[in-house]
Amino acid sequence: MRFCLNCGNPLPDAPIVFNLQDSGSQGGQSNPGTNPYGQSMETQFGRPAFQQQQQQQQTPPQNFSMVPPAKKSGGGKKIMVAVGGVVALFFLVLVGGAAIVGYNIWKNKPVVTNSPTPSPGPSSSPSASPSASKSASPTPKPETTKPTPSSSYDNVKVNFKKVWVDYDQTNAGELGMWIHLKFDVTNLKGVDSYAAVYFQKSDDSYLEDGTGENRANDGRVVAQIKLKPGYDTTAYEDLEIFMPYSGLNLTKGKYNLKMDIDLVDNDESLIKHMTYNEFKYEKY
Repeated sequence: MRFCLNCGNPLPDAPIVFNLQDSGSQGGQSNPGTNPYGQSMETQFGRPAFQQQQQQQQTPPQNFSMVPPAKKSGGGKKIMVAVGGVVALFFLVLVGGAAIVGYNIWKNKPVVTNSPTPSPGPSSSPSASPSASKSASPTPKPETTKPTPSSSYDNVKVNFKKVWVDYDQTNAGELGMWIHLKFDVTNLKGVDSYAAVYFQKSDDSYLEDGTGENRANDGRVVAQIKLKPGYDTTAYEDLEIFMPYSGLNLTKGKYNLKMDIDLVDNDESLIKHMTYNEFKYEKY
């Protein structure tokens, strides 16, 4: 079987030649393959002449292989492209994993900072710093304490009954408060004495730096009235004492104050303590 070199299709087989030569033919021996008219039997019984010519044209040269060449295919290139893509993807995954591992290692690594060791500089002799002169601290004022009753008044008795206050009252043009006292005193007949009201803060410290009539001999703030009982037992039903607010000598603010109400002699020595009375005061 033969094949076409151009298209690779199989070619028809060569024509079959029939030899009709008969040894008993009349007229003597004729040329093989010819009829009585001089035409070959191949021509007479074979393919027409134009088909023979076409066959000759389609007959490949003898120096070429009769096997058709294999078709060129692009499968090899596709395989190479696929393999290259897989390799590139693997490389990207490998690089990404290495980057993640490196970042985690860097993130968790403790940062250690070393403080630079100072280089020894030129030693300088320490200069004596000037000593601060000690300033004389102010001498604290002696704390005012509650006076103790004089022993000469041991037989004096006081029966204190009541205290009440009228706030925000005016006396001689000054705003203040009227303090009312009710008490009986015994064994103080004809003795010059005072009903005195001293003022304390919430910590029991006395208000000091009184002025004018509101200043005691020891500097405490005081409101007082002079007494001289006329009987062995003298009753005071409503003894009034006025205390101006300005005499308290306080700055603006709210205060919890307390009255210390005493009976004192002419020298302000304590005869008897009578009572305490707490109140609130606000200066505007």
